[in-house]
Parts: sequence; C-alpha cells; structure tokens
Amino acid sequence: MIALSIMKNPLVPGDASRLQAEALSCTKCQSSDRLNLETIESIEPHAGELMVWVSYTCLACEASRAHRAAFRDVATVLNRNGSVSGLLQFGGMYFHCGEPMAFAQSSARSVYAPMTTEDVDDGLLDVYLKTRVIQCRCGFRMELPA
Repeated sequence: MIALSIMKNPLVPGDASRLQAEALSCTKCQSSDRLNLETIESIEPHAGELMVWVSYTCLACEASRAHRAAFRDVATVLNRNGSVSGLLQFGGMYFHCGEPMAFAQSSARSVYAPMTTEDVDDGLLDVYLKTRVIQCRCGFRMELPA
C-alpha cells in the first residue's frame, strides 16, 4: 500500500519550486475588508498549495496590487456578500454583476481616423480591427479585440 503523503502530483515537474503566496491586503490600509478583485489568472505548475495570480484595488484608498495569492484567500474575498463590484476577469472569462458576460456581436472598426474633414487623398490604406462585443444581462457591454 502506498501512503498518499508521498505521492507526487503528476502535473507538477519534479524540480518545481515552492512558491510563496502573499496575503490579500492593502499595503496602505493594512486591511482586506475593502478589496475589489479585478483579475484572477492561473500560474505555472508549482509544489504546495493552490495559488493564482490576482490583481485588486482597495476601495478605501485606491491603492492597487498584483501578486501570487492562495486560492483559498481569493475564494474568501469572492464569497463575501457584495464583494464583487464592477468587472472581474477570471481566466478567459469576464464577469459583471456576478455572472459571466455573453458574446453579443462582432464587427470591424477602422483604426484610421482622418485629421481633417477635407477630402484629401493621402494614399494611406485603411486598417481594420476585428472586435467582439460581450454583455451581461444588466445591459453592460464591452468591446474586445477578436
């Protein structure tokens, strides 16, 4: 019988280092009570507890931080009643009003804007950027590069 404590995670390389998580806290206010999470991203495989890369702003003093944090600490902040305000990027998804935003439409926008209203043939080619629009059920919409 193999003891579970000596089993290795097959997704973590043998030479993976132990990363250190930083506390979710405003460095100016010394508190985590008024944090607004903005992004949560995965990080490289590592030994030890589950961690993510998180960025946030303190609603009290408007200080911003980004660092590795323990996933359980991020979940604690997310589970606070009314803690999610504004827009949150979690992995490849955007959340507004606490729910994932849905694809609405696509379009192509010209990035060339003439500097004059006169009809001038300057020989410049038009450049277009494909975009996609996402929205949530409250009506908030955001345009992203496709």
